[in-house]
Amino acid sequence: MPSWLKQRLGRQATVGQQVGSELRSPGQLEVAWPVASGEPAGLVQSEGPRGPFWSRTECFKGSDRHGDWSLESVDQAQTQIFAWLTGDAALAGLDPRQAVYLDTETTGLSGGAGTWVYMVGLGRFLPCGGFELWQGFMRGPEDEPALLSEAARRIAAASSLVSFFGKSFDRHRLEDKMRLCGVDPPFAALPHLDLYHPLRRLFGGSFDDGRLATLEAELCGLERGVDLPGSQAPAAWFDYLAERPHRLEGVFHHNRLDVLSLVTLLGWLGHAGGESGPGGEPLEGPAEARRRGLVRSCAKVRDWEAALHFVEAALVEEPEARDLALARAEVLRRVGQNEAAGEALEALAGAPEDSFTAPVLAAWAKWLEHCGRDRIAALAACRRAREYLELVPPGKARGALVRDLERRTARLELRCAGDQPGTDSPR
Repeated sequence: MPSWLKQRLGRQATVGQQVGSELRSPGQLEVAWPVASGEPAGLVQSEGPRGPFWSRTECFKGSDRHGDWSLESVDQAQTQIFAWLTGDAALAGLDPRQAVYLDTETTGLSGGAGTWVYMVGLGRFLPCGGFELWQGFMRGPEDEPALLSEAARRIAAASSLVSFFGKSFDRHRLEDKMRLCGVDPPFAALPHLDLYHPLRRLFGGSFDDGRLATLEAELCGLERGVDLPGSQAPAAWFDYLAERPHRLEGVFHHNRLDVLSLVTLLGWLGHAGGESGPGGEPLEGPAEARRRGLVRSCAKVRDWEAALHFVEAALVEEPEARDLALARAEVLRRVGQNEAAGEALEALAGAPEDSFTAPVLAAWAKWLEHCGRDRIAALAACRRAREYLELVPPGKARGALVRDLERRTARLELRCAGDQPGTDSPR
């Protein structure tokens, strides 16, 4: 390696270590993973169209557990859930056993030529039922075209792609580097399930953060124990290139856990439509947030029958939940069950006043105007709703409700005035 490159890599490694130490308590960097010298163990050299590349391959049984979930739990996944939660209809046909599970390790978060994708972890199920983890590794910048060419070949052989935050990060880093190396990116033709987005739609702010390590622990019961943080991965590779003691084995371990977690989180997500896992055990995670997330997602893609199924199932578990009852009334109206929707809203409107009184009365006014054809009663419901706005917690929902009531009240007042005998119609 040229001396100028060694010096540059040495400077970048020093900066990476300094930044990492600022984010951790003193001493944590040393205990995260032991250092080693020389080549990572188990690397195998192979020859590809663009030259030699190095990789490590590990196989697992489908019954092997990663946390509380086995890898083969994906077999019982209801894949339509993926389409509801992402809005991508193509994901309804995703076959978890024909997908490739992707996670990369890079030297930084920015794109372009200055960021190296030095490890590509790809998982796939084998015809025998087992699971294979392939970790392509770049021993030096000169290996980049060969590694990316092999990674592209393996990704293109799958029927779909699964990642975590990969639509925003891993995919684009690989596409950038592949184009620079003259490798055709394989991503455009593949349905891509990025688990970060559907899980965020289900749980939002239910957890401290939306990191993979947090979700795998909360939903799949995985405790990583000693693990090298991803922020230390750049320094590990730079140390290796500069022939210093390094923590690359920790990077391989971290990448391994990430790929396996993609499998079990997909299995969990495929069970999110019910209340139990593949073995009948209660489904982990905040159930109230999950149920409401499913109803909202189905409504967003206008699958009203699915939304009705999920909201009625949720009411079995939470029969006193006024927000779910209000959502059910709206969905009933959407599926054409106007009479049932009206009965539900009238019952909700007669309940004791609380933070849902104003939204219920606003929905009741909408029903009276469009289904009941009673503008006077609708106007009265609007005026009552405005009296209880102060009970609604501040936020975006309250602002939208205020604007809707103002517009509806003004419109109904004009129409009701035009309906009075002896007055001119405003039209």
